Amino acid sequence: MGVQINTNERNMEEFSKSEVGRLLAEVFFRELLFISGDENLSDKLVVRNHGMNSRVLSQDVLAFQVEDLPGTSKEWFVLHLARNGIYHQLPEFLFHPISLSTPSMTNNEVVEAMRANRKKEADAIKFFQPFDTEFFLDGVNVFKRSLNLFTNPYDSRILRGVGSLFCPQEGLLNYGERYRLFLFLCDADKYKENLTKLESLLDTVLRVPISLQYKSHYIEESPYKTLGDCHLGVDSGLFGRFIGELDDVEAKLCLVKGIESDKLLKERTEALKFVLSFFIVSARRVNVVYTIKSNNGFVLGTNFLGYDTEL
Repeated sequence: MGVQINTNERNMEEFSKSEVGRLLAEVFFRELLFISGDENLSDKLVVRNHGMNSRVLSQDVLAFQVEDLPGTSKEWFVLHLARNGIYHQLPEFLFHPISLSTPSMTNNEVVEAMRANRKKEADAIKFFQPFDTEFFLDGVNVFKRSLNLFTNPYDSRILRGVGSLFCPQEGLLNYGERYRLFLFLCDADKYKENLTKLESLLDTVLRVPISLQYKSHYIEESPYKTLGDCHLGVDSGLFGRFIGELDDVEAKLCLVKGIESDKLLKERTEALKFVLSFFIVSARRVNVVYTIKSNNGFVLGTNFLGYDTEL
């Protein structure tokens, strides 16, 4: 019999044998809903849990098939899972007999007792199937929220809340910048003290080309005590500025247009220092400079003041 969803049997077989079959059962079913295009597939779903003993290679999904409803023209979509259902988690001493045989039983009687117990177990699992199915569909809805979290990230209240955790100051970064910074913070170890990658990161987060380089840090004021109150080589040394142990980081903002206001430049500078604070040593000083790529000069007869040239 053909499968009553919007795909042919061959595609369904290829789907089940692909890497998707190794996903969690909830994610597997979400993918199946996507490729089938059948919005009513959830209403036709029946979940059959076969217990953890049937689990192979830590896979949830054992198989899926379509079965006819007796006496009707309808079909059920049956999903076989290697999971414990409600029946499997019931108290063992009440619902799962430890021994089925007695010393006085013959071999045939033992076999019959095992068959009767297996039938009883199958009937009990079938009784709990509607409850197992509803619990599974609830799990599918939870995974749906997780899988769709980044579908519309700029409208997600969850991501907005996450962004406010590491950037509580209003106005420092807009929501788009917070979201992009959040994605990079997930792999922060790859960017720490790597100026080349940090340039690309800052360009992506702030939408401004920025070049970074290390600069020697000079200490202008001597920390030593006055003569007579110190010991040479212990808490005193030569006079004058000297180079510190940690270099500074010079960040150069490469602005395409001129600066609209000092306030905007200050906001971009604070945002730049804030983003860098996640990826460089906190003891480093960040010095921000800027360059303007627009034409600041003009040749008479070739440019128009206020349009492509500014003083």
